[in-house]
Amino acid sequence: MSEPRLIRKYVNRRLYDTVESRYVNLEDLRHVINAGGEIRVVDQASGRDITTTVLLQIIGEAERSGAPLLTADFLSALIRLSGRERDPGLADRLRAALAENRQASRMGLEA
Repeated sequence: MSEPRLIRKYVNRRLYDTVESRYVNLEDLRHVINAGGEIRVVDQASGRDITTTVLLQIIGEAERSGAPLLTADFLSALIRLSGRERDPGLADRLRAALAENRQASRMGLEA
């Protein structure tokens, strides 16, 4: 797998794609991800990896603009889980479920 595309987030909240040498927005990043690309977002001032935060922003924007993918019940359950001792296998099970879903979608498209 190739390296994730490095995106820098500046103090002015702008996102800069270091591969394309241009400023991008959340919609641009969503297109990169939908095309199969990976991103890594770094806060320019602190050097901190903020990829998860930006991915959540992308999901939030998608939720506001169309039919919700994540229900309020599902999101509430995630919040409750984050407040408890973490289940070490939960992330792996969620990844496996998403991978199965992707595979089923591909098979459906090929049929």
